[in-house]
Amino acid sequence: MKCPGCGLYHPPQYENCVSCGVNLKNQEPNNQDVAGPSVVTTERPATRDDEPSSGRGRGRGAKRNEERARLEEELEFRDDERAPDPNRVRMEEASENEFDMSERPPDSVRRSKHMKGGYKSGVPTSVGIVLAVTVLLVSAGAVFFFVTKQPDDQRLLEEGQKQLANGQYAFAVTTLNQALAMRKKDGKVYLALARAYVGVDQVEKAWDCISQAQQLGLGVVAEPALASDLANYYRQRGKYERAIELLRPLAKAGIPGKKAELADLDALWGDEALRAGNVDQALKCWEEVRDLREGSRYGEADARLATIYQKSANAAANDNDDAKALVYLSKLNNIAQNSRNYEMASDIYVRTGELELAIDQLRKAIKMSARNPVLEKKLSLLLSKRGKELLDQGNTDAGYGYLQQAKEMNGDSKVPEIALRNVEASFEGGSHLPKISGEVWNPSEKAVNTLNLKVELYDNTNSRVVWFKDQKVVDEFVPPLGAKDARPFEFLAGDPVKNNGTAEFRIYLDGTLYKSYPIGKKERTAKSDDDSSTSTPSLSALKPIPAERPKPKSKPVFAQPDVPKADTSATIAPSPNPVPTVDATPPVTKGSSSEEKTMKDLEP
Repeated sequence: MKCPGCGLYHPPQYENCVSCGVNLKNQEPNNQDVAGPSVVTTERPATRDDEPSSGRGRGRGAKRNEERARLEEELEFRDDERAPDPNRVRMEEASENEFDMSERPPDSVRRSKHMKGGYKSGVPTSVGIVLAVTVLLVSAGAVFFFVTKQPDDQRLLEEGQKQLANGQYAFAVTTLNQALAMRKKDGKVYLALARAYVGVDQVEKAWDCISQAQQLGLGVVAEPALASDLANYYRQRGKYERAIELLRPLAKAGIPGKKAELADLDALWGDEALRAGNVDQALKCWEEVRDLREGSRYGEADARLATIYQKSANAAANDNDDAKALVYLSKLNNIAQNSRNYEMASDIYVRTGELELAIDQLRKAIKMSARNPVLEKKLSLLLSKRGKELLDQGNTDAGYGYLQQAKEMNGDSKVPEIALRNVEASFEGGSHLPKISGEVWNPSEKAVNTLNLKVELYDNTNSRVVWFKDQKVVDEFVPPLGAKDARPFEFLAGDPVKNNGTAEFRIYLDGTLYKSYPIGKKERTAKSDDDSSTSTPSLSALKPIPAERPKPKSKPVFAQPDVPKADTSATIAPSPNPVPTVDATPPVTKGSSSEEKTMKDLEP
């Protein structure tokens, strides 16, 4: 493009003239620009320097031309010393090709040599931007991928759980074992692997995995489905203990439905144990059913427990485990009160020497039964025995009151006209010779004119009398015993005995047995159900033995031992009249008991 001001041609991309600075874009092309001149002519107005002159004027113009030439040479020299600019070189070559510089006047100065062209091409900049954005996006994607990439152990665990949900247990075993190799301290992996082992019937390995998870602090509560599946597996194979052990933590954690599931499993195991005769296990199972208060068989808990308590009490009583028997009887009475249970508790208290508690239990038994002469007679005997005990201790009023209650309870019972009080059985000094001392007391308002006192030393081990002695307390030679009056007595046996309760003193008043006094405390064994020192029937004679236990032979409870014949050295009084034996068999009630009903339900 030709500059209209100076006539200098420029490339198309130039906007301003490099020589005179005229704007080239706003100029309209003319015919000469389009056709292109063949000869470049540079015209300028004539100046005074161009005019020929002589003298001073001509020398001034020549000097100016020389100065201009020197400046151009200096500028060219400086341009040659500087590094060549590619754009400037390219522009100079283009300018030389477009027009001939030889036609320019020698005094013209090229300003384009010292100016950088305004190159307007945008292709390299946009390409750089695109490349920068592409590299940035690729880098960000790579960082995001590596940062958010799921670890291999977590991926394997999730994959194994999906396989479990789809029922692919064999594949799950392989996958979860790989996850376990990376996460050996994760209880979730052990529980998931245990469930996979259950699916392939490798229960022992599953149980080992559960144990490992529990050691890591993560039990089966975290996997309720695993616990239910494994419990069902053990239930089908009769291993109720392991099944309940799995379900019990879930029930305690309050997981919905697990209490009822545990209660039903307990009921099933309890029935199986009851059929097999394992009463203790049946008791644990049905007590848990009652405590859970859920399940389809919760309504049967009281009936089953009544049967179990009855069996347990009978077994404990037959083994002389009185404390355990009383606990079961107390639980049984809380479920369903029965006179037979109170009577049984009374017999146990009699055997342990707690007559006050025995009397209280027997009163409750009589209250629950309409009319039972057997129970009334037993209560009368207990009242009489307790009264004599109080008299022996010196408590005259209370003891005589019990004797009067015994007479009111049973018409056949009589208040003794003569009683003993302050009685004590001991040993003489440091020897093994026993002695008994006390007082003969007249509780009535009449004087006693005759009274014979006989003392026997009886050996319960060999069932024989080893020593005896008679004494006339009141006769024709001794003054009568007045009303409310007492007279002391003391006897020293001639044969030594052990202080372990195997021997006793028996005192007879006018030929009637008043009471027996054991020497020392008797050590009861598991087989000693019969105690001849008591005046009440033994528990084994009163309580029917369960069907699974052999029934012992009945013995007369109140029958007195035969007195041996007299030696040549002593005269023995005739044997006392035996006290009639009490028929202590409990009355038979009509209808089936809870025990019979339970056993009938348990029949296959």
